[in-house]
Amino acid sequence: MLPVLGRNHAVPSARLSACDKYQKLNSSAQFMPQVQLSENLRDAFTEIANIAVGQTADKIARSFSTFVVMPIPRVHLLESADIHMALTAMDGADSVTAVTQAFFAEGISGEALLLFGTGTGSDLSQLMGYEPTSDPRAQLEHMLEMASLLNGSCIQSVLEQLEIDVLIGYPVLLGQRKRASEMFADYKFPWSETLAIELNYTFENFATTCDLVLLFHQQALPTLFKKLEVLLA
Repeated sequence: MLPVLGRNHAVPSARLSACDKYQKLNSSAQFMPQVQLSENLRDAFTEIANIAVGQTADKIARSFSTFVVMPIPRVHLLESADIHMALTAMDGADSVTAVTQAFFAEGISGEALLLFGTGTGSDLSQLMGYEPTSDPRAQLEHMLEMASLLNGSCIQSVLEQLEIDVLIGYPVLLGQRKRASEMFADYKFPWSETLAIELNYTFENFATTCDLVLLFHQQALPTLFKKLEVLLA
């Protein structure tokens, strides 16, 4: 389980190209003053995340006939250094496999970072209804399939509640079977602040763990907070 989130992860070129296309359309948002996350906004975002958690858990349960232990969302407004420290603090696990998935919309860009714990592998294949396998390629395909479902459902649900149409990229492998401190040590996030939603999924009778972190980039925060303020009005 992640503590408060942290700084630095390597970004695949395919994911960067998607974000770069979006950022060219939003170049005026590159230099933004810091924003404040009030308790009211945090509570509102936590409630939206709770609804997304339930919808996602229901979709996974129906897809794979398994019981999902629903996580309690944690919402943080973090500086890049804090994100790095929390991600590297995942060294409690021997190793993790990380998958990232970009998303963007009008006024918004971000990424979903999904970390599979040490016990993931043939266990995940069995959870998803496949024959248990020791083939690394098959295991990776199953991880990417789970990432697409889990990430996509959470992103879609959160932004639909804010009446925002979103485009979601393909899941991309970030690193496989490495300690988190090694995987996230060298990359510097290209923004100083992010809104992070942390969701730690587990599954009854399975060892697989999925730590999902939704990161909303700095230029997305004014749009997100305005949408939330409209809901609270």
